[in-house]
Formats: sequence, structure tokens, C-alpha cells
Amino acid sequence: MKIIIIGAGSVGAALAKSLVEENHEVTVIDSRKENLEELSRQCDLRVVCGVPCYPEVLFEAGAQDADMLAAVSVNDEQNIIACQVASSLYHLPTKVARIRSEAYLVEKDELFRPDAIAIDEIISPEHLVSEHIARLVEYPGAKSLFEFADMHVSLVQVTAYYGGSLVGNPLSTMKDLLGYVDVSIVGVFRNGRSLQVNGGTVVEAGDDVYFVTDTGHIREVMSLLQNLENPYRRIMIYGGGVIGYSLARSLEKKYKIKLIESNRELAENLAQQLTNTMILREESSLQELFESEQIDKTDFFIAVSNDDKNNITAAMMAASMGARKTGVTIRRKEYLGICSKNVDVTISPDLSTLSALLTFIRHAEIKQVHSMRMGLSEAMEIVVHGAKGSSQMVGRKVSEVKLPAGSCICALHHGGITHVCCADLEIEDGDTMVIFMTNKDHIREIEKLVQTKES
Repeated sequence: MKIIIIGAGSVGAALAKSLVEENHEVTVIDSRKENLEELSRQCDLRVVCGVPCYPEVLFEAGAQDADMLAAVSVNDEQNIIACQVASSLYHLPTKVARIRSEAYLVEKDELFRPDAIAIDEIISPEHLVSEHIARLVEYPGAKSLFEFADMHVSLVQVTAYYGGSLVGNPLSTMKDLLGYVDVSIVGVFRNGRSLQVNGGTVVEAGDDVYFVTDTGHIREVMSLLQNLENPYRRIMIYGGGVIGYSLARSLEKKYKIKLIESNRELAENLAQQLTNTMILREESSLQELFESEQIDKTDFFIAVSNDDKNNITAAMMAASMGARKTGVTIRRKEYLGICSKNVDVTISPDLSTLSALLTFIRHAEIKQVHSMRMGLSEAMEIVVHGAKGSSQMVGRKVSEVKLPAGSCICALHHGGITHVCCADLEIEDGDTMVIFMTNKDHIREIEKLVQTKES
């Protein structure tokens, strides 16, 4: 597929690398020559330097015969105009745009449609992130959580600690410990390295463990890996931008929310819109503000401003002053290592955006994609089609499907029921499966397995 990407920033670069690895023909447009030079050194792709929404620049990039345009620059207006120009002048069939401003998003149903502004898919990084954080708030101790099969099953990341009954024991003991609850351990990472997962694998304190289970049993499985924490009650949000506002709005009816914002005008607007959230102005010392607002009684402190350094500093200060759990949003990869050692939850808006983009761009039968571990690992939900003679999956038991090393089918929606322990089930046309890949480089092999001979 011929794909044009607008924007060679962190999101555009990550998307370009993923698509090149999947053998797509990629062209990247950006007005910053240095960004394009760096990207072209790393990937086998075309680059065009110029204003991305100018007709002649889009023509040079090949818009007249491209299959898709992904406008993911940081400038909403540039993304919107580029999609409209590509549609009006070059009849480019599929356009996806990254839109951050709430002013556009509240009117998206009226603005972005074939007879108005021709954009096929809108992706809002800030809303994706706020939704992810809101899910994590429900499960204290979880580091990431992704829902599949219409939310029936979830993939959860936790760090194992002493006190969990499975810690120090082989995975083969898990069934005796859990009884009736079905769970699949799909990944165990120790000091950043993946371990082979089988019945003899022993989980140690400090391991990052990824498991899949029915959404209603998440806490029971977490109790095997760490002492269960009490539910959150008091939450403090640092940063009143789109993420902070969206998060506070979704949580304020159930939790006691405090939101810190340094900009006076924005703080006043937030106070009018968030009726059950206490808005705090950061006027001088953050340490003094933490002391006056009893940070040591805060269950979860989450820093979501647009400044990575400020987020890290605020979260580390909150932790040192007694906040029970801390989290940050981080955009620059070089800070992720610092956060993994000093912050409980780290969320990358860029990875959330990449996951949404890949879900839209990839094979039509892929319903969801979630990138994790800085984009090294991936989970996806796929619909299987075909007959026994034309498919490498249909007609086989799950245990008989030969997947690349480090990959597994961890859930199967079959016969109207979602099964986690599904090794003995025979795959049928129309079944939906969740596949976890320790190494996302195997994506092409997975997609070939799903495709029928006719396709």
C-alpha cells in the first residue's frame, strides 16, 4: 500500500518505521529538513520537504496515486487542510488525521464527513490517554490495561512483588491458586528481557508480567502477583490541558479530584466546567502547595501537562512527600528509562496514537492494535475468515496454529463466548482472536496466517 505521512515528529517517525517494516511504500512530508534527513537515515522511504498542505508538495509526494494519507503533525489546521486538498484535487481515497483541539473535536460529527471536510478517521491522542488512565484508576497496581472482545477480556501489565502467592513459584501452580478463574500469562519480562513462558517459568519479584483474563477477574489475578491495594479515593491531577480536563470530567463523580493548573485564565475556565473538582493554582512553590493540600493523603498523583520534565519532577516530588502512587505522561523516549525506575505508571501519548493509527491502517480484519514496551511488543484483535481448504487457521485447534516465537493466541471469541484458555478449541470462520507478540517484528507473519489463499 502507498501511504503518505504528514509530519516527521515522534508520532510520524514511529508510524513510518512501523509501516516500512511491514513492507508498505511510505513517503513522509515535513517542512523541517533536519527531521526528514534523520528519518531517511533510519528507514527505506521517500521524503519530501515542504509545506504539507500545499498542492504541489502533495503532488510531489505522490498523492495522485496514493492509497492513504495519514496527517499526524502537531498542527491541527495543517492536518485538516492537507486531507481536504488531497481529497479535492487528487481524490485520495482514505484520509486519517490527528486532531488535538477540543474546539474541533466537539463538532467532529458535523465537520468531518464526506460532504464537509473529507476525513475518514479522526484520532485524538489526548482523549485516548485520558481514557487509558481512567481504566487504570479502576485497578490500583496495574501499569497498563487494554480491553478486547467488546471489553469481555483484558490484557493487563503488573509488576510482581513479594506478597503475591505466585511470586517465587512456577506458573504451573497458578491453576491451583486461582481455581475456576481462567488466565493466560502471555509475557514475563525481567530487567527488560523477555523470558520463555511455560509451566516451569518462575515469576520473581520485580518481573513485569502481562496476563489476559476475563475483565471481571482482573483483581483476582493481580492478587497472585502482588498484595491487592485498596481502591483509590483521592486523586490529584497535574496539568489542566485537554488530558487533565477530560480525565477530571470522567472521574469527578466517583472520586475526590484535585487539579493543579498554573495558568490563571485556564484555571478559571476549568473551575466553571468541572463542578465536582477542586481547581488549585500553582502560583509559587509546588512543594508548598503539596504540603498545604496534604499530598501524603493522595492515593494517586498523575502528571499530564505538556512538559515532560515538569511531569517527572512533579511526580517524583509527590512520591517523596508521601503520595501512594504516581503516574506521568511522557512524549520523549529518552525519559522513559528514568520514569520506569521512579514512577509507578508511565503512559506515552505517542504510543497510544500509534496504536490507533495502526488499527485503522492495517489489514481490514484487524479490529484493534495496542503497542507496548516502547513499541517493541504488540497485541491485536483479529477476525478470522475462510474455510478449511483456504485458511491456515480455520479448521485447526488453537494449539495447532504455528505462530512465530514469542507469540500466542491468548483469547478466542467462539460460538458467542469469549474463551481465555482456548488451546483445544477449533477455530471457525468469523471467530475473533487476541494475539500477543513479544516482538512486533513478527506482524507480517501473523497477517499471512490470517489471510486466506484467495486474498
